[in-house]
Amino acid sequence: MNKNRLLLIVLGVLILVYLGNKFIGSVNERNFKEVLVELDTATVSKVVVMAKANNGSAVSITKEGTDWSVTNGTVSDKADMNMAKNMVVSLRKLEPQRLVANSSEKWEQYEVTDSLGTRVQLFNGEELLTDIIIGKFTFNLQARTAATFVRLTDEEEVYSVDGFLSSTYNQEFNSFRDKTFVETVPENLTSLKFDYSGDSSFVLNKVADAWQVNGIAADSTAVAQYLNGLRRLDQRQFEDGFTTSETPTYTLTLDGNNMSSVVVRGFMKGEEVILNSSLNSDAYFQKGSLNVFDKLFVSAGKFLTEVEE
Repeated sequence: MNKNRLLLIVLGVLILVYLGNKFIGSVNERNFKEVLVELDTATVSKVVVMAKANNGSAVSITKEGTDWSVTNGTVSDKADMNMAKNMVVSLRKLEPQRLVANSSEKWEQYEVTDSLGTRVQLFNGEELLTDIIIGKFTFNLQARTAATFVRLTDEEEVYSVDGFLSSTYNQEFNSFRDKTFVETVPENLTSLKFDYSGDSSFVLNKVADAWQVNGIAADSTAVAQYLNGLRRLDQRQFEDGFTTSETPTYTLTLDGNNMSSVVVRGFMKGEEVILNSSLNSDAYFQKGSLNVFDKLFVSAGKFLTEVEE
């Protein structure tokens, strides 16, 4: 066999090996993209999520200056700032761990079809930055690691990526909304005014270092417990479409040092109380399972040891 013939055979074998690795190789070999998504988070102005948890209905989270708003159909509201920022950061740089499928035959297995997965689109104005479908996740108990399966919308390949990515995006509409209701630094509070219909209104205020209820010394332990409950209260059960021009039946006004007044109002809707807070003035809430109403609108007796409720 002459030297030229031998070289041609070797070259042919190398070409076959290359083509085999490229087109026939195992999906577990590192013959896939090193980065699926990479973007400058500062350029993202809108996130559109079509989640199974929200029946596939499109939720748009839009940046307005430094704030974010969220819209689902005809309902618009302030967005949960931390959640909005986390959604953008989560896709800042998405690096696949493995290629688990290279055809549509296994899309259902990994829940990356249009109906089973969560489609996420990120925009800079009208420019589409990324379009991805997020599927199910797995958790390795032994290694204590989590992985989520994903697919770029216009491609067939399915990849596994690190983390619980699906839990960030597969949410119902209300999960993306600002649920802030009351948020204070209890140590800064100096006056709480409880306005009720009838003659049960009262003022709890701090005089020097002692608390008083309408001028009567208050139980310091009871006051401390109540004020600590005002550190942060969120509401999750929204009452969309509620409007009122009536005077609230219940009003709680919180004042103190280094803070703006926080006003919580309770409106009657039949036998139900609908709540609103100046910290999230466009949103109305039901009392909810945590029964925020009962925690906030208490009687004067709660703070007076000589009065039993």
